[in-house]
Parts: sequence; structure tokens; C-alpha cells
Amino acid sequence: MNTALGPLGIVPPPKIPRRQRLAQWLKARMHQRLAYDRPLFHHGSAGLVIFGTLAMALVALGMPTGLGALVDIGGFVLINTVALYAAAQLCSVLLTLVFVPVPRLFAGYFLYVGLEAYFIFYYSEFGLLMSALFAAAYAICGALAGMLLGQILKLRGRGLAIAGIVVAGALLINVAANQLRGASDDAAPAADMGSYDSSADGALDMSLEDALPVASIDAENPALPGGYSYRTFTYGSGSDKQRSEYGAQTELLTTSVDASAYIKKWTWLKQQFWGFDQSGLPLNARVWMPEGDGAFPLVLMVHGNHLMEEFSDAGYAYLGELLASRGFIAISVDENFLNYSVWSGIPEQDMKMRAWIMLKHIQQIQSFSTLTDNPFFNKVDFSKVSLIGHSRGGQAVAMAVDYKRWFAKDEGLASIAEVDFASVVALAPTDKEVDKASARLKDVSYLTLQGARDGDVNSFYGDRQYIRTSFTLGSPYFKASLYMSEANHSRFNSDWGMMDERVPGGLFLNQHNMMTQAEQQQAAKVYIAAFLEATLHGNEAYKPLFENNRAARDWLPSSSDYVSRYEDASFLAAARYEEDVDKLTLPSGGKLSAEGFNVWEESEAKDRDNRNKGSRGAVLEWDAAATYTLELAATYSEAVVSKGLDTFSFSMENTGDAEAVPQIELELVPAHGEAVRLPLSSFNDIPLPFETQFTIVPWLEKRMKEGKYKASMESVFQTYSLPVARFAEAGGWPSGTEIKRIMFYFSGAPGRVMLDDIGFYK
Repeated sequence: MNTALGPLGIVPPPKIPRRQRLAQWLKARMHQRLAYDRPLFHHGSAGLVIFGTLAMALVALGMPTGLGALVDIGGFVLINTVALYAAAQLCSVLLTLVFVPVPRLFAGYFLYVGLEAYFIFYYSEFGLLMSALFAAAYAICGALAGMLLGQILKLRGRGLAIAGIVVAGALLINVAANQLRGASDDAAPAADMGSYDSSADGALDMSLEDALPVASIDAENPALPGGYSYRTFTYGSGSDKQRSEYGAQTELLTTSVDASAYIKKWTWLKQQFWGFDQSGLPLNARVWMPEGDGAFPLVLMVHGNHLMEEFSDAGYAYLGELLASRGFIAISVDENFLNYSVWSGIPEQDMKMRAWIMLKHIQQIQSFSTLTDNPFFNKVDFSKVSLIGHSRGGQAVAMAVDYKRWFAKDEGLASIAEVDFASVVALAPTDKEVDKASARLKDVSYLTLQGARDGDVNSFYGDRQYIRTSFTLGSPYFKASLYMSEANHSRFNSDWGMMDERVPGGLFLNQHNMMTQAEQQQAAKVYIAAFLEATLHGNEAYKPLFENNRAARDWLPSSSDYVSRYEDASFLAAARYEEDVDKLTLPSGGKLSAEGFNVWEESEAKDRDNRNKGSRGAVLEWDAAATYTLELAATYSEAVVSKGLDTFSFSMENTGDAEAVPQIELELVPAHGEAVRLPLSSFNDIPLPFETQFTIVPWLEKRMKEGKYKASMESVFQTYSLPVARFAEAGGWPSGTEIKRIMFYFSGAPGRVMLDDIGFYK
């Protein structure tokens, strides 16, 4: 075989095929792949792996599958570990091929964890820029922590170093656990409401020391168990895939209901999870039933929108047990299948369906009550029914009572006309229009509770429904609200945890000095039980609690401050401010006047989001002494006396400085006799606006969740009830004295308030 020679007679090397040359080049490059990954960067990579795993474990807690937290965490972490390893290796290969002189495997881990953290923050609604900054910081911290750990472990005193790491880890776990648990310190005491001097020409004056105490309540603490023994059981479909108490262990079987007329789509994943679609929704509930002869008032409770896989209906057992012991049939309704799931979304028309399902439960109980071998037989008083709802459930119960607004054409609800709804309770409710309509309650008592630190429903939407609740003059109904400075959203439900957002976003919400779950539920028990005693059992002894929250200070936790509002059907308004736009006139023919104010106008009441609440009020702003006067028409004054209205009342929002308590006095001027002026603080506290820091770092308030927490304060109305007898006694007025003039005196530091609902009631 002849071999060709080169120009110098040298045999040239054999020509290597292109593929083989490429393979050799790749092999040589791969030998250099980890050339820059020194031990320090190996430790940094280990830290990134740990941080990436922790992040994914938190994601698993916020995206439950229904298989259990351990399974969710294990599955998420396993998938993430495989993806992290593969992505890091691939990144190192790509960086090697383009000759980037960096620690390439470390860079792969860093980029993966950074992108992982970015998407976690972004889908927690931190926004693009904030998500990028937080993600970069998280990845850098992971890398530095790993590097630091590696250096510590290289020390000679390795045992001591490891012990230190264990202690530090325990401390970090404790901090995280406190955040998840919501540990709180005792709240700071309320501001000093000390006395101040006042004077008026031609008017008698009383200082705080001379003021009479607020009306006491001649009844036991309503949060204490009553005298009834009770038993608990469930009713349900008997075929529930997720909960045995509604499956084989249920005591009473129910018939499923068809919601196809309202829900057109039901996702495949939701059907796989529950085992049914919209044509066969179950009627499941937990029952606490008093022992003994009936009939008992009926109270149905319903949860709001929480993660579907984390069931909500058992979270009101603290109310069910208390109410049953006090002679109410308490039922907690299961509507978990209407809740949101990360995997299967939320059913369409969910708000309307929440109300509809409540009505179907009442119809099921109507059916049970006719069966002689049923626990409900002869036990239910359908003339005394109350509904309690939380969050979306709080809106749904008002819709259920006002059901004809949405379900007038639903012939399947005909038997609901036989039910008398006496009252509604809403815990931190939503208030969204459904089919361009909102519930309007007429001749139904209404109570709403809200926390100023609610990170979910962070505006007092229950106040809107309060405004839309009206009564026939002289009927037995009333409405009330309680606003708590240190309460949040989730702690009304024992199963919703401590945070108002699912992790990881919820970890950024501030829980310092917040009411504990037990304290928040104690306040709920006091007000709800007292409300139901008054509206269902007719126990009038608890009425002072709603008129003035100071009457129950021994029953309410001291870890929060409170603002309350009240109005009943005997109230005769002198001024509501919705009647006309003339700020100088009263609807009954009287006149309004003001002196010394920088601002005197009538405008819409606003919520935390600066949206109209649905009512108007008189806005008054002053720098020095100022007066606001109502000259009452003679016909109005005569009506107050003839109807026996013995208490003057008004509602006021303190919208001024969060650090200065306004000094306000009230003067009643009789038609005959001497005017009497009393300090308002002798009747009730004049609360400062509650200032809330929602997030652990104030800088996040305007940036997290598209600025949802940007407004730190929300002005809410406090009702002041002033017995006319206090003024009559001081002025020596005879019985039946007519009031011709009401004067508000403002002094002290500059301030700003809104007045509304001025009048008299019995």
C-alpha cells in the first residue's frame, strides 16, 4: 500500500473524522467543567440546595393536594431535587461550552434557586421588581450560608461548631414556628382617657369624675356554657370520598342537590377529588343538638373561601358547642367543594351557590323534622332561624336571607317562605355585587365583626351591609357591629391557621401583638352568643352590650381595643345626611349650623380602599374651639317625647390625627329649663383611629399584593348612646321635657370627624 508523502517527505497524521474531533473537543471541555468549582463553591452549592428545598417545602404547604402535608412536601421536594440537579448540571455544561470562566456548577444551582424563588414571590403577588430583588437576595443568602457553614465545619472544634449550628437552627425554627403559630405579646394598653375641663355659657357642666357609670348587664357572661347537655353528629351523602364523617360514619343520609342550572362547568380534577359534579352536590353538616324537649331555635354556620383541600367546616366547633349548651341547634355547613383549589380552580357562580346551598340545607332540615324517627323531629323552631357566615360565607348568609333577589324564579325553594329569619351574623364578610345586586336586609337583626388587622378582607365590608339593613319603625330588630384593633381574618376559624395568606406570602404578614386565636374566638363568643340570646331567646338583658361595648369590658380580651356601632328599630333620625345636599337643613324641618370649623361639608363615607360605603355624613375639621348645632323642628321634638324615646345617639368616625384624642362635649337644650353639657368620654371612649402595620417590614406595605396594604388606617363609626335622663337629672328637667337644640362642642388639639345617624331611640 503506497502512502502519500508531504512536501518534506514526512508522513502527515491521519485525517480524523469531524464527529470524532467534536467528541474529543467535548471530552476535553467536560474535563474542565468543574475547574472553577473550588471547595468554597461546593459549600455554597450545598447551601443553595438546602434553601431551594426549604422554599419548595413552603410551596407544598401552600398548594395542598389533599394527600396530606407530608406526602405533598415529599413529592414537591423530590421533584424539585431532581429538577435542581438536572438544571445545575445542564447549566454547567452550557457555561463550559461557551468558555465562561466561573464556578459553573455553583452558577447552575444559583440560577435555579434564584428563578425558583422569583416565581414563588411573583405568584405570591410581590410584583416583578420586588420578586426579582427578593429572589436574588434569597439565592445570595443560600450561597453565603453554605459557604459559612463549610468554613465552620473546617474548624478544629468541629463538634462545638456543629452544636452551634444546631442551636442556631433551633432558634430559626422557633422564629418560623412563632410566625406560623401567630405568637403575640400582650397588646399595649389603651390611651389614657383622662378628664379635662370644660365650660359653657348658661349651661351646667359635669366633669368625668362626676359622670355616672355605663349601664351594666344583668346577665351572665354569654361566652360561658349554658345549662343544656347536647350531642354531636353529622348528616351527609354517605359516600364522601375525603371524610368518613360524611361517608360511612354519617348518622343521617341526605339527598344530593342539582346545581346544573347555575354551574355549567365542573373541572375534571375537582370531580376526581370529590367524586361528584355540579349535578350532585352533597348536603353535609356537623350538628350540635341540645338534649331535652324542643323546639329550639336553629342556627346555621358556614365558612368562607379557603383552600378546598384544607376543610373548613369543623373550624366553628367552639361556637357549635357553646350555642348548643345555651339551647340552640347549631349546624356547621360543609361548602368546601365550592372553595378555591390551586389545582382545579373555583366553581363559577360560587357566591350565589354558597347562599343557595344554605337554603337547601334548611329545606333538608325541614324534611328531617317531619320524620318521627329522626333527631330533628319536633326539635326545630323554624320561626327563629339565624345564619352565621365567615368571609364569603358572611356575604352568603345575607344573600340567603334576601334570597328572592337572586332566586325568585327557583321553584325548588318554595318551602323557604315558611321560615322566619330572625338574625344574621357576619364575621369579616366580603361584599361583592352578584348579578349587579347586593343583599338588603329588611326587618332582620344584623351583627358583623371585623378585625383591623385582617390581611385577607382588609376593609370593613360588613359596615356596608350594616348600612343596607333597615327596619320597620317600632319592630323588635336591631343591628350592631364590633371592630377589633388586633383581630385578623383566619382566627375566627380554628382550622384556618394563624395567617391570612397561604405560605409563603403569609410569612411576610405582621403578627406582633395580635390577639391569639383563643382571644379572638372569646370576643366572637361573647358577641355572637349575646346576639343570639337577644334575637332568638328574646333576652333583652344583653342589649347594653351592643349599645356600648364598655358594658362588657370584663368579658372581652384586654389585648385589643374595640369600636362598636348600634341602631334599633325605635331609632328616629334627626339627621342621616342622605336626604338632600343642603347642609343647612334637617329632613324634619330643622336647621343645621356650624362655627369655627376649617371644613364643614357633607360627603360619602369611605373605606380603607377609599371607596364609598353607601352612606353620607357631616365632615367637621377644626384647629381651635368649634361648635356644630342642630335646631330641631317642633314636630320632631314632640315625636321624640310621644314615642318615649329616652336615649340620644349618634355615630362618629374619628378621621383625624392618630395621636390626639379629640375633646368633645354634648349639650342638650330643653324647650323649658337650663341647658346641660356633658363630656362625651363620660359615656364611651373616643377611640383613636387604629393604625395597622400589615407586613413585617413597613416598606412592603405599598409594594406587596399590588399595594393592598398601603392604607394603614381605616376610619370606622363608633355609636354613642347618651341617656337623656343623665342630662335631665343634672338640669332638673321634669319628665317629658322636649329637646329643642343639640350642640356639639369641639376643643383641644386640632381634629377631624364625620358624624352620621343622629337621633333618639328607646
